Amino acid sequence: MDCEESLPLLSDYHAGELDEAARDGVRDHLGCCPPCDGIYHDVETIVVSASSLREEEGISFPDENVIWQRMQFN
Repeated sequence: MDCEESLPLLSDYHAGELDEAARDGVRDHLGCCPPCDGIYHDVETIVVSASSLREEEGISFPDENVIWQRMQFN
């Protein structure tokens, strides 16, 4: 799997929604591609930060799944 194939799958990978073959392909790619691994860690940070703000501040944010549906990696 290369960058072009793995980037659109990062949010589904994070959510655990990929089949085994796709999950393994993304995981292997992230292990050998520092730029994509960095983007994945940014995705994790965004999700954790948004979830934390929603819980700590009582802010009404949309569910993270709704956010990811609105975002597309192109």
